[in-house]
Formats: sequence, C-alpha cells, structure tokens
Amino acid sequence: MGTDTDTRQRILNAAVQVFARKGKAGARMQEIADLAKANKAMIYYYYNSKDNLYEKVLDLVLEEMFSEMNRVALTKDSPEEKVRQVIDAYVDFYIHRNDSFQLLLREIVSGGEILGRAVLNHKDTFLQNPDILPARIIQEGIDTGAFRPLDSHHTLMSLMGMTIVYALGHPIANGIFGLEDAELPSFVEERRLHIADLLLNGLLVKQNATF
Repeated sequence: MGTDTDTRQRILNAAVQVFARKGKAGARMQEIADLAKANKAMIYYYYNSKDNLYEKVLDLVLEEMFSEMNRVALTKDSPEEKVRQVIDAYVDFYIHRNDSFQLLLREIVSGGEILGRAVLNHKDTFLQNPDILPARIIQEGIDTGAFRPLDSHHTLMSLMGMTIVYALGHPIANGIFGLEDAELPSFVEERRLHIADLLLNGLLVKQNATF
C-alpha cells in the first residue's frame, strides 16, 4: 500500500515539473516516467491518459493553494491578520512553488479551460462555497466594520495582482533595481510588507493605523 502511494506521488511530482517546463502538448509520458523512476505503463495504469494525468496535476496544484486559504479562513484571527496571512500564502506559492506556478501560467496562457473546470471541482472541498475564500475573508472584514465597503471580488483581484507581479517579472525587476542574488530574500520580505501596507491602507476604516 505504501509503495503504491509512493509511486503515485513520485509520478505526480515528476508530472508537475515536466508539464511546467513543456506544457501539456510538449510533455512526454516517458520523460515523466524517467523522472519519477517509474515504468511508463504504471502511469497509464494509474491515470489512463496524459489528459487525465494533467487534470490530476492541476487538481494537486490547486489543492496546495486552496488548502492554505481554507486554513487561514477558518482561524479565529481578525480579518486584518487573515489578509496578511493570505498575502504570505500567495507570495510563498508564487516564489517558492516555481514549478506549480509555471504550470498555472502555461494553462492560463493556453486559455485556462481545464483550469476553470479544476477550480469548479474544488468548490465543494477546499472552497466550500461559491466564493473564493480570500474574497470571503475580505467580506468578513466589511461585515464586521473593520474594512471599508469595497467590492470583495475586485479587492481579491487587486491582492492577487500585487502578489503575482514580482513572480511574473522578477528577472526584469531585479535588473531594474540592480538586485544581487543575496539581496533577493530580503526584497521578497519587503514586498510582503509593502503589499500589506498598500492593501490594508485601502481596506481599513481607520486609515491612521500603523503597519
């Protein structure tokens, strides 16, 4: 049982890397098998086809994202603190889960049809309701009077944009700012604080709050 689970996980981990580098069309099952140190026939045994494997990999990547959002949403922390944690979760995902991030980017650029279906599949599990959880956190802040009555979905899109932009363009940004490799970790930490400062100053009713 343990061996079967381990083999499946190795296949999924390898598939994330190969699909991230080459996309669904360019990925080869033999390359995934070699990277996973598994027999190609086992991939077909578990997942039947490359299309099914690709959809399963997208499910895995979304699970990584949504499980953390779900954890944050269900804490007893204040809406302000939850927003900070959501920012941290997005930044961590975009910066430290590079293969998963690249896979999502490739899927979005290709039209995002499969990703859209995968997101819908998670509504009854990690999303738990029709709203994406970070938007629900923002709405919670509005309902309790902590946040100004801004549209929660547009605010979520702004949050996502602020967190994703460095991950999308960091080679350009690093060149513009003249950042050395040793400076990148501290720059990312400063980025987290800047996003929280900018977003919460727009959200909080008390605009004189100190961050």
